[in-house]
Amino acid sequence: MTPNRRIFLNIAATYGRSLYALVLGLFTARWALMALGQVDFGLMGTVGGLVAFISFFNGLIATAVARFYAVSIGKASVPETAQDGLDDCRKWFSTAVLVHTVVPTALMLVGYPIGIWCVKSFLTIPADRVADCVWVFRFVCITCLLSMVSVPVNAMYQAKQYIAELTVYSFATTSLNALFLYYMVTHPGVWLARYAFWTCCLAVIPQLIIFARGFALFRECRLIPGECLSLKRICKMLYFVGWWAIGQGGGLLRSQGIQMLVNKYFGPKANAAMSVATGVNSHTMTLSGAMTGAFQPAIVSAYGAGDVERMQSLAYRACKFAMLFVLVFSVPLGLELREILRVWLVNPPTASYGLCLVMLVMTVIDQSSVGHMLAVNARGRIAKYQSLLGGALVMTLPIAWLFCAMGCNVHYVGFSMLATMAFCAWGRVWFARNLVNMSVRHWLMKIVAPVFVLAVASVSAGFAPRLLMGDGLPRIFATSAVCEVVLLVGAWKLVLDRSEREYIQCRFMRIVKRGVGDA
Repeated sequence: MTPNRRIFLNIAATYGRSLYALVLGLFTARWALMALGQVDFGLMGTVGGLVAFISFFNGLIATAVARFYAVSIGKASVPETAQDGLDDCRKWFSTAVLVHTVVPTALMLVGYPIGIWCVKSFLTIPADRVADCVWVFRFVCITCLLSMVSVPVNAMYQAKQYIAELTVYSFATTSLNALFLYYMVTHPGVWLARYAFWTCCLAVIPQLIIFARGFALFRECRLIPGECLSLKRICKMLYFVGWWAIGQGGGLLRSQGIQMLVNKYFGPKANAAMSVATGVNSHTMTLSGAMTGAFQPAIVSAYGAGDVERMQSLAYRACKFAMLFVLVFSVPLGLELREILRVWLVNPPTASYGLCLVMLVMTVIDQSSVGHMLAVNARGRIAKYQSLLGGALVMTLPIAWLFCAMGCNVHYVGFSMLATMAFCAWGRVWFARNLVNMSVRHWLMKIVAPVFVLAVASVSAGFAPRLLMGDGLPRIFATSAVCEVVLLVGAWKLVLDRSEREYIQCRFMRIVKRGVGDA
């Protein structure tokens, strides 16, 4: 399969999965809020966030492992270095297996008692929910432990660009979760701990299947005992992880620190509003994240093969498609957000509307430079880059705390997040210019400016149904239809270049011909 075709397949598969998860998520979030109630819904997100450090560290090492895998796979794609690339990838796998056996155990030994203390003594939790929250924390710990142990195999799926296969497991878990939440709604009770157990099972079982499949599917998944304790490789991995942790740690402190800050100043109901906004942001990110996940291994492999021009081209396209996918969802949602929240959640938590709007804008800004982030990570020189971005994200907390201490409402917490995200987006562009020679002018003129014009046109057209129709589902559908038509036509005419249009046309014609032939 050609690289372009692999990318196209991965984008199609992950976009379909994300769209399916998005549609179901609109129902399941409402069912979760109805079944758990605002207090338990807020507690679920807050207590689950206590293991964010472990999940965060897991993501750091997974990113590092996938990066080194992809560089080796890029070498293996060149005939002159094919065997060396295969051997190198196997060595990285062996080292990763050791790291992901020792590190999770150490983190759990340290993090578990601290988390239990936070649940019992630090967080604002009703007395009759403390025991349930302890069980929520335990189930989340089990999920994190297994997800860390299985990172070496999961990273191989990403690096080898077998992303489409992972969509099968996602479809299954998303569907099962929707069925269980519907059962919760139709059978009222105290579901907090039981729902945590269910989500743990949904995470653990697919990981076991993926782990077994990976060993059978990839010849790179072979242990070389002598390489497990390779200090050279461990140091390289930890160097990358260490600097990556500085940047991503700022994001962790921002997200979890904000949740605790909101909990202390505004209480669990404000946490529920923040959870709704975070959920909306997560659904928006799934569409662009599907595309980013498809581009990431291709960008790193292009760098590993020494094809810098292709790496830059893929990075620019990642920015372009990420912004387009975000706008497809965020423009109609932003225009009809108040009515959607009313229809979706019936009685949405106070402040949900304002926080959701801030999150949508923040997501668009974030995705505008996602290709630059992928290119810099592929280059590997990330020390200064992660230091600056991590520091900027950490500044969100003191800014948000200052607003809270001044008596401002919870919306100002969102504004502090928006300001620091804008700074981070520009920081990515600046570093990509210096490290991988990506042109700022090209990014502004060929990507940001056309997409901005398209967004303004779509928003302007989306106001038309509001002038002609009253509140309700018909207007939501009408606004969405108008916005999507403008976005699709405008993207084709204004944003996509000739080669991208020709490629999409070619792929579409092949699908049509195949369908006609089967008929």
